[in-house]
Amino acid sequence: MTVGHRHDWGATIAGVELPFCAMNASGTAASPDTLRALAASRAGAIVLKTATVHPFLHPEFRSLHNPGYDKVAPLVRELRAAAAVPIVASIAGSNPGEYAVLAHALGDAGAAWIEANLADAWVAATFGPLESEATLADLLARLVEASPVPVGVKLPERVPMPYARLGAVLAESGVPIVTIKNDFAGLEKFLLEAGPRFDVIAVGGVRSGYDVRRAVLKGARAVQVGSALVDEGAAIFARLERELRGSRERGRGDEG
Repeated sequence: MTVGHRHDWGATIAGVELPFCAMNASGTAASPDTLRALAASRAGAIVLKTATVHPFLHPEFRSLHNPGYDKVAPLVRELRAAAAVPIVASIAGSNPGEYAVLAHALGDAGAAWIEANLADAWVAATFGPLESEATLADLLARLVEASPVPVGVKLPERVPMPYARLGAVLAESGVPIVTIKNDFAGLEKFLLEAGPRFDVIAVGGVRSGYDVRRAVLKGARAVQVGSALVDEGAAIFARLERELRGSRERGRGDEG
């Protein structure tokens, strides 16, 4: 997939080209107004709010509230037609079968890749896919088989298995994308222990062009912006792009 306006800070994720290496984190795309603003922004991709098979309302897991995937699939089609960037579908389920249904439906609807959200507390409480290699391998096999597009995983801050083993399971299952917390215990440790064989997206802690550059230099292919997007709005992506372009131009000037 190729999109317009690619520049020095573009990225390729599992063969999908992004014009800019920064995108929103899934939890920030909660309203139609936010999605419209993202579609008109300089974000390199749009990550939808995590969807479940059935409409989800739970007082203990408010971050996962959503209308169900049958309402999200038409939104994927609409955004794909309106936005000039890839659309990423985030999904969560209580078992491998639900994840497979979601991956197939939203991939068919036009998502560029599927982000299987394993970081949400509800997933850990109801399913626990990271508690054993066998459970994780079964989930990933079902996901990859069902999805018509690449599959990635979003990991929690603390993963109960060593990153080396996690990386082996992901690689054996054919999962090329990993979204992980942008800190030493997440991004840097994962790359050190699992190796550079994944397209890693660093999430969190991005408020400036310097933060984007730092994550990329550490080995991330792209970043996801969360709280800073909530605070500043979709205009943050144009600012990040300007700051990165400015830092590159200053570097070239210093070389001259």
